[in-house]
Amino acid sequence: MRVLFAGPPFFGLLYPMVPLAHALRAAGHDVLVATCGAAVGHSERAGLVAVDCAPGIDPDALYARMEKAKGDRKPSAPGERGEAPKGKGFSFFSDEMADRMVELAEDWRPDLVVHTPLGVAGQLVAARTKVPSVLHAVGFGHTSAHVRMINNTLTPAYERHGLDGPEPVAAWLDVVPPSMSTTDEPRRWFMRYVPYNGGGRLPEWLTANRRSPRVTVTLGTVRPVVDGVSPVKWVVDAARETDAEFVLALGGSDLSDLGELPGNVRPVDWIPLGALLAHSDAVIHHGGSGTTLTALDSGLPQIVLGEGADRPANAAAVRARGCGLVPDGTGDLTPALVQRLLTDAGLRAAARDAAREMAAMPSPAETVQRLVELARTGGELR
Repeated sequence: MRVLFAGPPFFGLLYPMVPLAHALRAAGHDVLVATCGAAVGHSERAGLVAVDCAPGIDPDALYARMEKAKGDRKPSAPGERGEAPKGKGFSFFSDEMADRMVELAEDWRPDLVVHTPLGVAGQLVAARTKVPSVLHAVGFGHTSAHVRMINNTLTPAYERHGLDGPEPVAAWLDVVPPSMSTTDEPRRWFMRYVPYNGGGRLPEWLTANRRSPRVTVTLGTVRPVVDGVSPVKWVVDAARETDAEFVLALGGSDLSDLGELPGNVRPVDWIPLGALLAHSDAVIHHGGSGTTLTALDSGLPQIVLGEGADRPANAAAVRARGCGLVPDGTGDLTPALVQRLLTDAGLRAAARDAAREMAAMPSPAETVQRLVELARTGGELR
């Protein structure tokens, strides 16, 4: 079987699909990643074969510029804006990739297309080549209404390729714990979220014995580019009053806005988040889908800042499960909040329970045979 993975060119939307791609390859199937920008290199380093479907553009820079241009407007959660007008809005570079991706698929002839909620170029390709498409969800914030909204921005591309619009997805892979799922999409399959954050060499200090708790602090890969590191300045201030080690995993960002760091704050350039959390006691983060799910998988209590894009939905799910804290405003950003994160037994018990639930979900390897059957029946499997 040949499986085309189509996705927008961002870490947080590409990496969640990598474990399924590896599972398919391990089972003997052919996998090809269609994306653009830096995601092509990320795919290569993940051991996957990739094609650049929009040569010459820098999606990261363009997206960061667009986000900065929003100024002080409060971002909406996915789906809150309603349906986008036909052919209007931001396609997350699906429009830029659509023509080259269709050409690629017509030459390579996949049996199945896997895409994320924002990677709707994959849904167009599946409709054009008449093969089933599988939506690989990435968090708590995306619904079929949101996917329709993004598809509406591709109306000109559908017309260019002689299509009226997308076909329904043949399966919707939901990777959140079933008890936390906020969607009930048709043909939903639960699949375990397996953290993939790239490879890396672990430093000696990470695995050495430590005398105090360790708190990992991260803003993911997009937010530091857009907002800088100021959203975690309060954590640095709290660290001065907290007997704990704080690891600032901010991707090598400029930390000058944080001032002089106290001795118990350790900045790092890049350590795979799953491995870092395996040697931590708690996590403070922005609320990105991949970070939230990796934190849930780790069984650690978390503070979720949850501002912008799908982050409010991810934060709300964590708070509802009782395994994390979500500040209601800047007045909540205090050393007392960090102390509660480290000492609240209820938070830790709920976090461990969520991790156990995730571990019991069908793995990507167990999902492969269902996908094979889906392709064999042309998407008619229920």
